[in-house]
Amino acid sequence: MNPWASVTPLPPPIPHATGWLQPLGKRRYALPMSDPFVLITGNDLDGLRAELAHDPELAHARHPSGASLVAWAAYMGNVGAISAVRAHIGELDPHEAIILNDGERLEVALAGGWDANALSADGFTPLGLAAFFDNAEAFELLLPLTRDVNAAARNPQQVAAIHAATAKRNAAMVEKLLRAGANPNQQQADGFTPLHAAAMHGDAAIVGLLLLFGADPGQLTAKDRSAASYARELAPIHI
Repeated sequence: MNPWASVTPLPPPIPHATGWLQPLGKRRYALPMSDPFVLITGNDLDGLRAELAHDPELAHARHPSGASLVAWAAYMGNVGAISAVRAHIGELDPHEAIILNDGERLEVALAGGWDANALSADGFTPLGLAAFFDNAEAFELLLPLTRDVNAAARNPQQVAAIHAATAKRNAAMVEKLLRAGANPNQQQADGFTPLHAAAMHGDAAIVGLLLLFGADPGQLTAKDRSAASYARELAPIHI
């Protein structure tokens, strides 16, 4: 399946129960019930708050993928967890500011020389994060500063901004990316293109934009599926 075709992104796999969680610093946490990422994924807000109250430094933990705890909460769409974690952290890093729509923090970072092309610790591009989290303000700031609009995430999802904007069904962002040179045939994990995702959504407006800018309706996924086959199966549109 296409990891970014749904409203909620597919984060990296949860660590195995016997695995180790490496937070910032030297300490390690081996007990699964103390793993804040597992608590967030399971929507155990009481457990998360209890663990953070017992050890506030857990708020600075990093998933093995590199994702921060507050970013993970956002990936899961867990608003309560975002609030619980933010109560224990100070300033957001620029990628977290994009994810959580903190425009002031992002502007300060850019004014201070932060590279708008720097990948997040878990491998996503700033522009891709802005698109996926529907952060129009950050998107407008970052687009002219982005050296390569086709830059893909350096993680198993391999998503670029065009995949993110298509996943969010944001036709305005998709058009701006295409006009800025985004490749409508760029493949992400499993060979999915933006056209595959738009077809799965039945999003006629984005399908039309992608075709106008040269999307290939015959391009196949790793499982030999065309956009037209998804449209016939899942959506009332013709490609």
